[in-house]
Amino acid sequence: MTVTEDTRAEDTPATPEPAAPSRKDEPLLTISGGMLNYLAVAITFLVVGVLLGMNLPRSGDLTEARVEQIIRNVLADTDFGSPQVVDRFELVDDDPYIGAEDAPIVIVEFSDFECPYCGRHYQRTLEPLLENYGQYIRYVYRDFAIIGPESRPSALAAECAHEQGKFWEFHNAMFTAQDSLGRAFYLQLAADNDLDVAAFTACLDEERYGSEITNDMIDGQLNDVQGTPGFFINGQFIRGAQPYEVFERVVKRELQRAGIDPAGQS
Repeated sequence: MTVTEDTRAEDTPATPEPAAPSRKDEPLLTISGGMLNYLAVAITFLVVGVLLGMNLPRSGDLTEARVEQIIRNVLADTDFGSPQVVDRFELVDDDPYIGAEDAPIVIVEFSDFECPYCGRHYQRTLEPLLENYGQYIRYVYRDFAIIGPESRPSALAAECAHEQGKFWEFHNAMFTAQDSLGRAFYLQLAADNDLDVAAFTACLDEERYGSEITNDMIDGQLNDVQGTPGFFINGQFIRGAQPYEVFERVVKRELQRAGIDPAGQS
């Protein structure tokens, strides 16, 4: 189970692939990076349970807000383990990004503009994360268009906007107004952002970046992404729209590993 702000899994699963038959000469148990993440989360919940058991007030004043704050505090103090040294640029590809090209921290998000949890991540985690640590982060967006009828069209619209240098304007607008996704909305965004609307429309109609979107999804699946959103922070996989505290803890640890003192950052 993935720890989230309301303790429910906050990613949207993709359709699972059929399991391959096992063979006798294969290992009996393989623990992937994703499994280690799940184990860390399970331990977190165990600690939360113990804390709640020790601190349940008899007066009945344990509010939902208090429970959420306890979980946040435990998450902030949880050690998710030290990942192996990896190439932080391995999953970057040629996708749009914010930040310095050679930033010490590379975050790759596999996402879907129609995914409500992805929208929640944008508003509650990404914006404050970039505000507090943006000078250290290269943030890369990759498509994992699986949710519904506007998943692929919205991804295509953003890619066509990227062709004219306006990807992040589309990214922010679509996550802010997910209920408006649709062709009319994309064309209006193109006009509002001074794009060549005729060129944008032609790009959209011919699905010029369809193979790019498909390749992004394949890369995600090959790296254990099973739903949206999914993140890699310098190669460490984080599943779902985790609270800001989880991202901040990993970012701080990676800065320390790079010899950068994040003191003074909130």
